[in-house]
Amino acid sequence: MNIQLRFSEEMILKGGIKVNYAAILLAAGNGERYKERKQDILFHGKPLWKYAYEAARDVVGRGRTMVVGKDIEGGETRTQSVINGLEALPQDTDRVIIIEAARPMVTREQVAELLSNSYPSVSYVRPLVNTVVYRDGRYLNRNELYELLTPQAFDYKLLIEAYRSNQFTDETDETKVMYEFHRISPRFIETGLNLFKVTYPGDLEIIESIYKKQREI
Repeated sequence: MNIQLRFSEEMILKGGIKVNYAAILLAAGNGERYKERKQDILFHGKPLWKYAYEAARDVVGRGRTMVVGKDIEGGETRTQSVINGLEALPQDTDRVIIIEAARPMVTREQVAELLSNSYPSVSYVRPLVNTVVYRDGRYLNRNELYELLTPQAFDYKLLIEAYRSNQFTDETDETKVMYEFHRISPRFIETGLNLFKVTYPGDLEIIESIYKKQREI
């Protein structure tokens, strides 16, 4: 049984209520730190963005997976790209997952796990492993902190309501939008190293290592 069919059947069994899922893949960046559009770099024969795309598509279906930067135009900021994606989704969407093309090793199981969590704001996280210090020399207790990752999943109607308020213009994270507009704190799911983000050219070596490990499973 494919994961999309299994995912759909599990949702029906859990609540008996139909929930419409959708996904936004952010693939419109210019890759300033990478020095080129990293999402279009060929990795084992296909563009990097297609790895995250296929993970989302296999769970929610092609018609409910919107690739910003391919299916529709991206914005000048990440926030505008997210808004473009939200507005382009089917209006009957109940829950949306936001994925970045720069995290190509996201799995189908991770996509399904976030979507099946009914809380309105959910994010993958990892505990910090490095010491964190302010630029003025003050230190933070890393044991009290998480590194926020994507993908993240949200109640679609609440998220698009927040963005339509025009209060947010250049955010790096939608859990912050949900908290500041609706006062909904996020719930966290600790995860593994596979959600590593490609930012600099050398990062592909790390992705290659994750790719090989996933193929061994």
